[in-house]
Amino acid sequence: MGNKVAPKGSASGGKRKPLPFERDSLGYISERSVLALENLYNHVPEPGSEPCPSKVPAYRRAAVLLGLFVGRNGELYVILSKRSSHLRSHGGDTAIPGGRFEPTDRDLEFTARREAYEETGLPIDYQRTIKLCELQPFLSANELVVTPFVVLLTDKQVQPHLNPREVDSLFSLPFSSFLHHHPPQEMRSSLRLTSDPSLEKLKAQMSEVMHPSDWHSCRDILWLGGSRIRRHTFYDERNPIRGLTSDILIHASSLAYGQAPTFVLEAPGQPSQARLIELAFNSPLRIQRFRVKPRMSFLLQHATGQASSSVMGDNLQQPVDEDSNFRLAPPPHPASTGLDQSQEVEGEDRQSKTSKSKL
Repeated sequence: MGNKVAPKGSASGGKRKPLPFERDSLGYISERSVLALENLYNHVPEPGSEPCPSKVPAYRRAAVLLGLFVGRNGELYVILSKRSSHLRSHGGDTAIPGGRFEPTDRDLEFTARREAYEETGLPIDYQRTIKLCELQPFLSANELVVTPFVVLLTDKQVQPHLNPREVDSLFSLPFSSFLHHHPPQEMRSSLRLTSDPSLEKLKAQMSEVMHPSDWHSCRDILWLGGSRIRRHTFYDERNPIRGLTSDILIHASSLAYGQAPTFVLEAPGQPSQARLIELAFNSPLRIQRFRVKPRMSFLLQHATGQASSSVMGDNLQQPVDEDSNFRLAPPPHPASTGLDQSQEVEGEDRQSKTSKSKL
């Protein structure tokens, strides 16, 4: 655990691209952080990370903007939001700013930037929020195909302007913290953790598959035909980070620092994100709807060591939409990260009514 790993993906021709800005413009930054930025800037998702693009309709695509900045001791920090408790979907959860693709978006990167601006006031300006890379797509609990874009915030004068209908608050955490089950001592104060965790807190945050920690725990669930999936939670005192948000942060930080996490990342036999996307959109499990209820169930551990599930989420009644006969969008052009607007879903009026539905 915690061994160095080579970052997956590379620049064309195998050559490392220099960062598109002067290091001095960032103020003090550690060598470790510079290398992390270089790794991200040279990252390209592996071929096949989106297995069936022609099967994924535009209305089931979304994007998030993973914003980094140089913070204390020259280390990288990530910007996170606490979703409004009034939202219908995942209200009160910690999120990476983002949302659904809309017909007026020219590509998925613009989706991520527009949504981040609408939610938090993070500028769409491509010079003040410099794109580092696009990550592999992820499948959300509501079965949206979510593409993360990693950017570096270079303007330290930017002030957030929160949309209270969507976001309650913003906070930041050390980017490398998502690689640790037990954070190193020098990081604990940045995570608002005491130098020595209390026994009561450890008992309250027991993990099914790891030794107790006051920062990280995990448990396994069943999803999409009984696929066993490990879900990770990080216990920030302002709001826990879990689910899709944790998955993206673990993946991004692993790529950046060239290091595997110090915990067991996946459940036995866990399918890849590409396989989950294929199950959701190109298998008999596919649901052709604008909204999909989470089809997950908890995996219960018995004293015998055998696992069973609680009520199976695959049998949940799905919501009834105004129109379930949606036309599927063709795949995006290979040279583009977005979708051609001439290929959008029919019924723009319906889209405009529901476009603010979040991840």
